[in-house]
Amino acid sequence: MRKSVVLFAVPVLAWAQMQITAVERVNTKAVPDVLRGEMVFEEHHRDAETIRGHMNAIVAAVKKGDPEARICRGGGYRLYPRYSYRDQKQEFLGYGGHLSFVCDYPDIAAYDALNGLVDKSLVPGVRKTQGALSWSVSEPSRERLARGLRLELLGKAKEEAEALSAATALMCRPEKIAFIDGGRPMPVMLRAMEASGGTESPLRGDEEISVEASVDYACVKRVP
Repeated sequence: MRKSVVLFAVPVLAWAQMQITAVERVNTKAVPDVLRGEMVFEEHHRDAETIRGHMNAIVAAVKKGDPEARICRGGGYRLYPRYSYRDQKQEFLGYGGHLSFVCDYPDIAAYDALNGLVDKSLVPGVRKTQGALSWSVSEPSRERLARGLRLELLGKAKEEAEALSAATALMCRPEKIAFIDGGRPMPVMLRAMEASGGTESPLRGDEEISVEASVDYACVKRVP
């Protein structure tokens, strides 16, 4: 694991007290364990109930293939009116429907099985778009690694305080530790939307998981 520290400020006071603010970072490599992809469904129709029925059928198909919701997230759809404007007049065209899922498949077989169920539920008029699959670290694995890194960073802060104590002849300790959101890279998400997603095996490479925190070190004069 690689570790780094960035010092922000080191104000020294006349009575031998010192406050140091630093950004501490620890990271590790993670092997991607899921194939991430997105399914998007759209439909235009004069009747909102027709769209609602078609979207509910798709949601039911996903639930059938993923009853415990371990693979796909999403499933909330929205309906909206559609208009055209001509000569400053508004003309009602009907309704639009939009539904999307982000899914983490354990392998290509799971992708094929779930998409097969979904495709059987589709009717003419519903447009399905998918993006190319990409390897990513699953959220459970990501959170497990992040928890371990947070504990490691706490230990690193204590080590840094001991090093500061030795270097300054003061007594230093971590006074405040604030973890920084977004310190680790976000999962690799879908890039280009394609009419149909390919199922050929995408390349898999290790992904960096990191945790950062702003650490305030307080150093005071040693008591004789």
